[in-house]
Amino acid sequence: MTFRSAYLPCLLAVLAAACGGTVFSKTDDGGGGATGGSTSHGGSSASAGKPSKGGSSASGGSISVGGSVGIAGSVGMAGAVGMAGGPNCQAVDCAFPVCDDGATPVTPAGKCCPICPPPPPSCLGVVCTPVMECGMGYELARPPGACCEGCMPTPGAVACPKIACVDPQCPLGYVPGDLVGGCCTDCVPDPLFCHDATECVIADRPRPCCGCPEAITTREYAADQCWSAVGAPRMIPQSCQPQFMCDAICSPCPAPGAARCIDHRCVEMDIGLK
Repeated sequence: MTFRSAYLPCLLAVLAAACGGTVFSKTDDGGGGATGGSTSHGGSSASAGKPSKGGSSASGGSISVGGSVGIAGSVGMAGAVGMAGGPNCQAVDCAFPVCDDGATPVTPAGKCCPICPPPPPSCLGVVCTPVMECGMGYELARPPGACCEGCMPTPGAVACPKIACVDPQCPLGYVPGDLVGGCCTDCVPDPLFCHDATECVIADRPRPCCGCPEAITTREYAADQCWSAVGAPRMIPQSCQPQFMCDAICSPCPAPGAARCIDHRCVEMDIGLK
């Protein structure tokens, strides 16, 4: 082999080694490793695997919005049907009742027409007698503490018949008129009617002349703010003060007694008595 013939193969080998990288360059067409190896691009699986977007289950999971059952559950509005579904009182023609005891009619909740209120518990068992008209010296009234309305004597205007007084057998809640300034032949509503001592209290009030604490019913005490209980005084309105005072010299009042209910009437008894 001559030097020349040996030189040529060597030269080709050197050239091939130097340009061998071009072999890889040629393979570019076949999905060259640089591109295929751009797994960092294909590996943008962070993008393909962007579960953060598909997984925006926070958005798709906006079940909290669909779950705004709280809004659909605004039963309060549906509950307004209760109001709309109530009685249509405009279509009801009510008769205004006249209560036997003179009480003011009241309209219960959910009802259209007024009714007479039940009597106070302390008036239990009392049946009020209807009144058509009152005789001379009497006027239709319901004194504070009385359970019923009736013909009450007008002070100084009653002319009683000159006959012997007998017990008129007044019904429960009434008393012979002579006990309240009327005639013994009449039965009038009793302001002192009671069932037991819990319905009685010893109280006093401002007076234009002499007077001492006395027994009254708790009904009268609640109805007339001018009374003040001896055992538990309360403030009374200035309007309760009398406009004038008498010239009499009043003797001291004895020690207040105890309130008792005797024969369905509130009375004051000495503390030592039972």
